Amino acid sequence: MHLNLDTTPWQHVGQAVDDAGKHQPVGYWHETVSVTPGAPLAERLQCDVAIVGGGFTGLSTAYHLKQHKPSLDVVLIEAGVVGHGASGRNGGFVMPLLGWDLLYAADKLGDKTAGDAYRVMYDAVDYVKRTVTEQQLECDLEATGYLLLNTCAAREKRARREYDAAHRLGFDHQWLEGADLDAYIRSDQFISGVFDPHPCIVNPAKLARAMKQLIESMGVRVYEQTPLLELRDEQPVVLRTPEGEIRAQQTMLAVNGYGEALGLMKSRILPVHTFIVLTEPLDDEQLAQTGWSEKRASLESARNFIHYFRLTADNRILFGGEDAKLYYGGRYYDADEDVFDALKGRFRAYFPSLHDVTFTHQWGGVLGISLDMFPSFGTTGDHENIFYAAGYSGHGVALSNYAGAIVAPLMLRAAGEAGVPEPAHTPFFVGRRPTWMGMEPFRYLGVQAYRALLRVQDRIQGA
Repeated sequence: MHLNLDTTPWQHVGQAVDDAGKHQPVGYWHETVSVTPGAPLAERLQCDVAIVGGGFTGLSTAYHLKQHKPSLDVVLIEAGVVGHGASGRNGGFVMPLLGWDLLYAADKLGDKTAGDAYRVMYDAVDYVKRTVTEQQLECDLEATGYLLLNTCAAREKRARREYDAAHRLGFDHQWLEGADLDAYIRSDQFISGVFDPHPCIVNPAKLARAMKQLIESMGVRVYEQTPLLELRDEQPVVLRTPEGEIRAQQTMLAVNGYGEALGLMKSRILPVHTFIVLTEPLDDEQLAQTGWSEKRASLESARNFIHYFRLTADNRILFGGEDAKLYYGGRYYDADEDVFDALKGRFRAYFPSLHDVTFTHQWGGVLGISLDMFPSFGTTGDHENIFYAAGYSGHGVALSNYAGAIVAPLMLRAAGEAGVPEPAHTPFFVGRRPTWMGMEPFRYLGVQAYRALLRVQDRIQGA
């Protein structure tokens, strides 16, 4: 295994740090945190574990490694600044979703495997709540629950099947319609919904920056502005950066959708994009018009190309989704004006009483998506000392923060550490290799054809 960074896909996004050394925010969340970019790695060093990627997966892995063994020498490198990528741009939904939904997981995996996997996902949601509280991480966490909204009869029928599957597997989802639904949200577009009381929401950029401070306090060395240029699969692993080099006994590649540019699981984990628009803060009267002022649930529309929406701490509405784009050659983008316009149009259709509301921010980011929408955790390399976690498929805030609880024990046991407890059961996605989806242009054309079919289905159903 030999990875090399291809910088071509990055030519369409701005730099995380400008020439004057100042962080360049992308979207609203980044404006809520104060970031002084850390210095890049500028030396040759050796360590026990090198982590590539300063998002939730990398931060979680560092945290759990140091919790298990405080003396471990852990180094984390990040190409921009911690939280600048997907972990600091997402909607902030901490939820247990795996695959397309619970019904899909049960159909694909069987009830037992799906039930076990979803219990891991609920553990991940609880873990985030618990860690934020115990470690006093300031991230605007709000226990809102999650409400899946049906906009047409066809989607309502499927949602009823999912609701039945949830109860069959022992979960406490609630069916809402009529006055019960109006208590959460009011719009002529929504006819019913399924409510899960466990999810919460966070400000993801605040959480990422708080986790950086936490792992640094535990002794992890964090180098920002330090892209990985080359990885050589040796013992130890050799990682080359623009101004330095690391030799690590083990390496964790925590890059998710950005792995495409390194050649990690190329055409197995696709860099698909999602986009978000954000309103100005709403006053009490505007919130009351939506029926959203008390329950404050995080919301999602039941369709192939979902819409996800929530309130921020200062009562803005974050509204995202509408499309999911793979750009030719795996290119990365922070903006897509066509999607932004479509999102604003859909928002006004859902909430006509808010037609005068101004949008103040719009941004995008990349997801790591597998063909079947399931994640993949595992080990690779000739020496079995290179680990990875990827393929969250747009639902990764909970699982990526929990990733270290799964991966760190694997790494410690592989290194021969004694006393590392064996898990009660291993999630099905550990050791799972995603399906290969072909090379360009066939990969791109295939994805576009699939997107077209999904969009036609949404239109036919009226979703």
